[in-house]
Amino acid sequence: MFDDKDGGNVTTQHNAEQGLFAKESEEFNRTDYDYSAAKREKMREAFEGGSMNSQEFVDQYTGKHEPTKRENNKGKIVMNAELDHLVPVKDIHRQGGWIKDKQGRTELSSEKDNLHYTTHKTNRSKSDKAPEEAMSAENGFDKARIDPLLNEAKESLKEKLPDTSERLMYHGQELLNTGVQEAGRNAVRQAFGIVLHEYVNGSFHEIKVLFQDRHNEQSLIDRFIESNKRVMQRVISKLKAALEALVEGGIQGFVSNLLTFLINNLITTSKKIVALIRGSMQDLWKAIKMLVNPPEGMSGLEVARAVAKIIAAVVTTGLGMLMEESVKGFILGVSILVPIADILATAMTAIMTGVIGSLVIYGIDRLFDWLSSTGTELLQAYEANVQAQANVMERLREWLDLQYRNSRLYGTAALEYQRVRDSYLISSFQLETATLDAGATIASRNAQIDMLSTQIERQKLLADVLKSL
Repeated sequence: MFDDKDGGNVTTQHNAEQGLFAKESEEFNRTDYDYSAAKREKMREAFEGGSMNSQEFVDQYTGKHEPTKRENNKGKIVMNAELDHLVPVKDIHRQGGWIKDKQGRTELSSEKDNLHYTTHKTNRSKSDKAPEEAMSAENGFDKARIDPLLNEAKESLKEKLPDTSERLMYHGQELLNTGVQEAGRNAVRQAFGIVLHEYVNGSFHEIKVLFQDRHNEQSLIDRFIESNKRVMQRVISKLKAALEALVEGGIQGFVSNLLTFLINNLITTSKKIVALIRGSMQDLWKAIKMLVNPPEGMSGLEVARAVAKIIAAVVTTGLGMLMEESVKGFILGVSILVPIADILATAMTAIMTGVIGSLVIYGIDRLFDWLSSTGTELLQAYEANVQAQANVMERLREWLDLQYRNSRLYGTAALEYQRVRDSYLISSFQLETATLDAGATIASRNAQIDMLSTQIERQKLLADVLKSL
């Protein structure tokens, strides 16, 4: 479904300088750089200006007079004076000619300030090498003569090479085209994956039920039709999820294409990295969704745990894909394993990636468990401390209230004591008065008793007297 290529779907200037192009039309083709008209014009100017005749010409790189013709290895007389691109056509293409159409490339190759006559030998030795290297002092050239020619050529070419706006337009169009294609492919893949997954799972389940329920009196065809209906119902129930995956897959495909382009402006990515970026976007999308809109009831620490696991899985998978080439190179060193190097490298890398991924996930779980445990204990300690302080304050409030009540009771008791004291004083006074009264009463009774006793004695005497009479 995806035609991954080194450097991604859109050529960047960085990749172009490495000779890596995304489209065939951007590849270097020397026939696109036709400069035959400029060649004829330069020769006419050379003859008219006197720098060339049938016998000799002026080598513009050295200033020396050289033979116009030479004898080749077959003994034939051929031109020794050859028109050379000071900045090689291949370099011009990599600098921006790849963006131009055929007419634009012809204009670049026909720039007169970049065309100079030199000898066949110099032209062949220079070839497609950079002028700074080929025309160096070590190779016998005079920089004082070459540098002005080179600067003039570069300035003239710069005016015809794509400017910033032209590059933006070109890259924008390419990003839009390839982004839409990637979005469509990725959207279809994810949506179709959900539907296919549900259909396959449902089909296997229904087949299992068909074979297990052998004693059903209903015909096999009718049961098979009903099973298919149930499977289709399961598939239909997933259409909403498939539609969501369609939209999300489209966004992920477009973003992964853009991200690949941005990365390739700095470094060139391999096919595996391009596939990794696309595959990682789905997981990164989940991580971003979870960060932006976490599930209800999930704590921040649990969200961080889930996101960390997703990112760790992406990184581990990426490292595994990068490691596959190294493993393959190691296996290729063993001649007997060369025929199965690809299969063996993939299997070994998958195993190592799985083990490393599991260890990383385990480590993340342990880390977050520790963070969660430590945080909970500290929080519980804080809560206990706050609760204890609250209890102390409550008891202090109760004690102060009790003290206040006691102070009021003390006042009341003092008043009562005062009343009791007053009552005691009154009672003691009354008791004393009663005692005095009782004493007077007793004295009075004693006097009465004495009086009665005297009277009784008198009566007895009187009685005795009377008896004696």
